[in-house]
Parts: sequence; C-alpha cells; structure tokens
Amino acid sequence: MPSSRPIRIGNASGAIGDGIDQVYRLARDGNVDAITADYLAEFNIAWKAIELTTRPDLGYEPGFLEQLAWQDGAAAKLLARKNIKVVHDGGALNPEGLARKTDGYFRSLGIEGVKVAWVSGDDVTGVVKEGKLGKLMHLDQKSVELGGLKDKVLAANVYTGMTGIIAALEAGAQIVVCGRCCDASPVMGLATWWHGWKSTDYPQLAGSLLAGHIIECGAYATGGNYCGQSEIAQLHHVGYPIAEISGDGTVVITKPEHTNGAVTVDTCKAQLLYEIQGPYYLNPDVTARVDGAHLEQIGKDRVRLTGIVGSAPPPTSKLAICLLGGWQAEINAYAAGLDVREKMALMKDQVMREINPTDFTAFSMETYGGNPPDPKSQQDCTVMLRMFAQSEDKGAMIKFRRAIFYNGMQGYCGLHLGMDWRTMEPKPYVKYFPSLVPSVGVPLKAHFIDGRVIDVAAKRKEECASGVPVQPNYDPASSASLSSFGATARLPLGALVFARSGDKGGNANVGFWVRSPSAWPWLCSFLTRDKVIRLLGKDWKPEYEVERFEAEGLMAVHVLIKGLLQEGVSSSSVLDGFGKSVGEFLRARVVDLPTELVREEKRRRMTMKGKL
Repeated sequence: MPSSRPIRIGNASGAIGDGIDQVYRLARDGNVDAITADYLAEFNIAWKAIELTTRPDLGYEPGFLEQLAWQDGAAAKLLARKNIKVVHDGGALNPEGLARKTDGYFRSLGIEGVKVAWVSGDDVTGVVKEGKLGKLMHLDQKSVELGGLKDKVLAANVYTGMTGIIAALEAGAQIVVCGRCCDASPVMGLATWWHGWKSTDYPQLAGSLLAGHIIECGAYATGGNYCGQSEIAQLHHVGYPIAEISGDGTVVITKPEHTNGAVTVDTCKAQLLYEIQGPYYLNPDVTARVDGAHLEQIGKDRVRLTGIVGSAPPPTSKLAICLLGGWQAEINAYAAGLDVREKMALMKDQVMREINPTDFTAFSMETYGGNPPDPKSQQDCTVMLRMFAQSEDKGAMIKFRRAIFYNGMQGYCGLHLGMDWRTMEPKPYVKYFPSLVPSVGVPLKAHFIDGRVIDVAAKRKEECASGVPVQPNYDPASSASLSSFGATARLPLGALVFARSGDKGGNANVGFWVRSPSAWPWLCSFLTRDKVIRLLGKDWKPEYEVERFEAEGLMAVHVLIKGLLQEGVSSSSVLDGFGKSVGEFLRARVVDLPTELVREEKRRRMTMKGKL
C-alpha cells in the first residue's frame, strides 16, 4: 500500500448523525485511499458516559454502522472491493463493541476479508477513580482540583495520538476503530503509515495535523458554517473534503469532482481558525504553529496549505473527565407584541419569588430575540424566555416546575409555554473536567477481531518537549491610527470582516480575517483585546479573559474568550453552548468601518457571489 505519491484521505463525518451517505460517496467518487470520520465532542462523550451506566454493551457512536449500511450495504461493499482504509473515533467509550459490530456487519454481507481492529488505552476511568494519577488540576481553572469529586467520575479518557493507529495499519487492519483519540490523529496515522515518516519528522507531521484539523469537520471545509455562504451557489448535498498529503508534508484540500459546495481559501481558513486555543496546536505526536500558515487557491476546489512549522510534542496529554453533575430541566416561555421587556421582567420576578436559589447550582432566565414596530405576523413579534435549572438534588426540579406553573394563570398577557413540557422532567447532566497527564504514562494496544493484540509503548520522555509552550497573547506591537484609513461609516463589522467561532471546553474561540492586504493592517489595529471586550457588550463579565494572536499569512486575528461558555457544552446554561454563533454576533455589531475598504470588499463579494 505505501507509496511515494500523496495519500488521498476523505472525511465522512464531522459530528454524530452527519454524513450518512458520505462513506459511500467518497468510496464511489472520491478516488480516495482512506476515509476518516469524527463523531465525538465533549457533549456526546458525556451522553455515552451516562448511557454506559445502564447499557454497558453500548457506549459507542452507531453512526458508522449506518454509513456502512447505506444503500443496503453498498458502502461496505465498495470499501471491501477497493480496499479503502477507514480510521475513525466512533468507538467513543466502547471501541471494542463497535469494532465487533462492524466485523459482524461485513460478515452478514458475506464479506470475510476485511480486517477490523480497535485501539484501547485512552480509557483511564479506573485509575482516575482510584487516585493513581495523583493530583489532577483543571486545565482552565488553575486552582480547581478534582480531589473529592473522584466518586462522581463517569468516564476519564486521555486524548491519544496516532501510534496505536499506525500499529494496527502496519499489522494489516483495514478498519481501525478508536476511542477518544485526537480529532486529527486518524489523518496523521494514515499519512505517517503511508509515507513511512519517523516520529521526529516534525514538519511532515505538523502538515498532516493541520490537514486533519481542516477536514475533521466534514462539510465545514466545503461551505458549511461559512459566513460567506451567499458566494456558494449550491450549498446542499455538498461534497465532503479530501486531503492530499505529500511526503514532504505539503497539503492540498479538495473534494470529489462534480459535487456541490466549494473548497476555497476562505472555507479552509474558516476551519483552520476554528476551535483552536492559540498559535501552538498541540497534539500527542507533534506541536504545529498555526500563525505561519499560508493558503493558496491553485485550482477549482483545490487549496494548498504551506508554512506549517512543527516541533516536538508536549510532555503531557489532555485528559477529559466526565463527572455526574446532578439534574437539570428547562422550558421556554414566549411573549408577543407590546411591552415585551415588562412582561419578561414580571415573569422573572414571579418565578424567583417561588424558589430558593440555594436549592440550585445554576438557575437562569434569559430573553432571546426582539420584535419590530408594526409587526406583520405574530411570529415577527414573539420573544423567548429560556428558563434553565440545575441542582444536585433531583427534588429541586419539582420546585422549578411548580414555580412556573404557579404563575401560569397570573402571568403576563399572552403567556404561553413551549408545548413539549417533558423538558421540565429531571434529566442527569455531566460536568466536563479537562486536565493534563504525563504522556509517558499512556501506553496503547491495537486489538484484532482474530485475537491478536499489539502493545504500543507510551511516549518516552526524551521524545517530548521539555514543557508545554505558553500561548502568545498580545495586542499589536505598533498599531496604525484608525483615522489613517480614511473616511468611515457606521456599518456591521461583517461588512468587511469574516469570522468563525467554536468551543474549547468552557472557552469560546473566534478567528477573524479579511481578504484584502490593504485591510489587514486595519484589522490588526482595530481588533485589540479591549475592542473585543467592548464588542461583547452585555455578554462580557469581569471574570472572563481575552487572549489574542495574529496570523499574518492568513490575514487573521484570533481571540480566545475564556469562560464565556461556563464549564463546557455538556453542562452550560448558555443557549449556544458550542459557541457556534459568537462570531456572527460580533460581526453584527455596528462599528466605524473605512468606506474605501468596505467598497473594495463589496465589489469582491458581488464578483464571487454564486460563482463557486
């Protein structure tokens, strides 16, 4: 299999339920050597942890089985006939269970030659519960220790790298099922196996790491979740991304020919800046520098990535701990028409008079939306009040429900609730506790259905950097006067600036960029940390922090807003717990924009609209 030509790796999924037809479409039309998929996020790892408490035979994401079965097993048959490798993280908390289901499905089709393996070693739940990893500190809340919370641990998984994947591939596996490996590690493992890279080939490894990062979210690289969506003519049934990775680590991102969507510098840049924490992109096998990246359009739906610098991996690996947090419930109330602010204020006052805040670990009542004057429909003038409660005491949820119903008939004029009152029934929720463990303590194993087991040694201390690099955090060293960019107009920031946002635990990240070299110095000068705070407006709290860095080759400024998403999506009371729309909120803020730069960008957008 290994060859001197680039390996073509397609990605078939970026989340649970995603890309049900994409294993089939990539195998049929993508001319790929391998397929990867990402099914995991902090929130569904939490769900799987709860699932395992009653169904120890589950704990994996079944989406891969649905993808294999597409068109009565046509996808599985294509994989077998073309000998396409598949590596993914759908094993979640039970990779063995999914591997055996996968093998069983192939055999049910009469296909006997597909070798299925799974990688274990990421699950350290037992040793965390027993306290064998020593003092575990919260990754973001530096003074918070796991300590006495050990008895609430549902699952603890180390983010593992590519070594177990490589071992399985070298031993002949065609399908490799992982648990909580890093999102880009399947791509890295495939590229390293294909090209025969060494563990010290840092430039090549760093290139494959960023290739994996760009394609790991599937359609996000081909037009999905892109703020320039009006420029893409056919944004439905899009082709999913393919990374062509050369032996020197150079990467080209593309997609199957004659598919919808688009691969452009901007769709790739959006994904490159998504869900990162700074210019150092840390992985168990390499550290990559993002701020030197350069993207170049080299053809239709073909973007080349260069400029990635690699160095030794950090001495620690990320540890994701899921804790049983307690119980939660929620319900939405709606108000329409006149005096909406007064109506919502009345509801809040009435409900708060019926509860004791000390019964709850979290209790929020937040208003969403607005209504215009002279509305043309009831929908136009309806506003939502989201009421959300969490408590370690299940009985507190009964008090929450009673407080709402008590005020139902004496509430504001037009009060109505969401019709699914089952959301007020108590359900368990999971708290996310990220930490770090020494990489030297994380050995892996590659298992085969036929019973073979391959031991994979943990990283040696001398293979790692001496410490975890500190993420740079700075305002522009020398900013130009904003007045030097000429006349301005009050316009939404998005009239000139693009953005993509996401979550990293309790932090939200936003990557901003411009497309004109003449606008780049303006963006650097304008978007300081203080400006980000002011743009956040009422959403800013003094306990938050803003970290900032610049990537000149991408004409981008990246900010990390620490604490905006509370403790992470699995327990956050924030409606947008993933931070997906933070960037769009900030792009909607009205600011002083240089009119000439806006005119230039408007011409560019009109030219590109509908052509991709």
